[in-house]
Amino acid sequence: MLQRNTKEAITEGKGENMIYQEIVSVLKRYDYRDIRLNIPGVYMALRQEGQNGYVVVTVDETVGNTLSREQFLHIAEQIRDFLRKKDCFYSRFLYLLVSEEEESVHRLFQGQDCFWRIIPSRRCLMVFETSDQSFLELRKPLEQIFPGISNSNDRYGQQQGNENRQNNGNWQQQNNGSWQNTQRYRSNFNWNALKTQKLPWCNIIIIVLNVLVFLYTDLFAYSQNDAIVNAGALSWYAVLEQGQWYRLLTCMFLHSNLEHIFNNMLILGYVGSCLEEKIGSIRYGILYLASGILAGCASMGYNMLQNDNVVSIGASGAIFGVIGAMLFVVLARRNEEDRYTVRQIAVMAALSLYGGLTSQGVDNAAHFGGFIAGFILAWILTMLQKRRGVS
Repeated sequence: MLQRNTKEAITEGKGENMIYQEIVSVLKRYDYRDIRLNIPGVYMALRQEGQNGYVVVTVDETVGNTLSREQFLHIAEQIRDFLRKKDCFYSRFLYLLVSEEEESVHRLFQGQDCFWRIIPSRRCLMVFETSDQSFLELRKPLEQIFPGISNSNDRYGQQQGNENRQNNGNWQQQNNGSWQNTQRYRSNFNWNALKTQKLPWCNIIIIVLNVLVFLYTDLFAYSQNDAIVNAGALSWYAVLEQGQWYRLLTCMFLHSNLEHIFNNMLILGYVGSCLEEKIGSIRYGILYLASGILAGCASMGYNMLQNDNVVSIGASGAIFGVIGAMLFVVLARRNEEDRYTVRQIAVMAALSLYGGLTSQGVDNAAHFGGFIAGFILAWILTMLQKRRGVS
């Protein structure tokens, strides 16, 4: 299905799409190669760096070829197959949609945040807010080609102030359906918008639950403290011999004293919020709980081998899972601009693990198990997201 063009430059032959000629003139400046497809209105450009691929797919519906959602996903899958054959196993995608119709956005990109949109009649480029930062270098050159001239006669120019162009030439959708100039394009149908919210609500809920459980067990039920803690603490004998599997979950929300919960929640409040911002609230919640459970399993396995029937409590296993996941995310996005570096996260993880090893009464098996589990879970969630999405 995919046909490679052997020429480096794009020929200006009869029938060549003029809009794509303008786009590819920018892409060539950044070492993208034109890969010709045998699909009218669909164009592909690739920049390959070892096993990493940066792919810009232009979908131009102004040439008369309208794709269905199923056709679009099928094309995307065939492109990924082509890249794997080219040894591009780690590819990032940007889709450029050239269309006059807003309906095209909903039809092709429902639930996705990997596209920018070009409106030819207004020479307007709309940049999606959460697009992959790897492609931000293309933004300004494309904005010079598509500076965003408004049309006061269409339905997007009805709101007052839309006729005043700003330097960036982008547009933002308002609640009433109109558009105004801004730096980013925000989609109101994207499920992944959880990533862009200011408050890390999932991490906040986890911290609040930990604090409430601690207040109940340590203050309000002081006389029953030992009984409540013992009923929820992790013990391999209670789990495996008595079938009390719930302890793998409840032990994560129990703490021994004020210093214990303060230290755990302080670390979780910072690292957890950073991770939730990067991977989204739902995936963060799944990763946190799964890391904590797997950390408990590691603790049980170690204590069984030692024939040591001890009990353990605390959120540190899950927190180390968050740190491990954060390390994976930073490693996976190391080519992007980020306020965190691999060295910073690695040093933080090493110091945290070392602190446990040099302290008494610490469940280090849970720490190491949680860290490894978080790293692997972050990789799995990333792979699932790539398979489910277009990019």
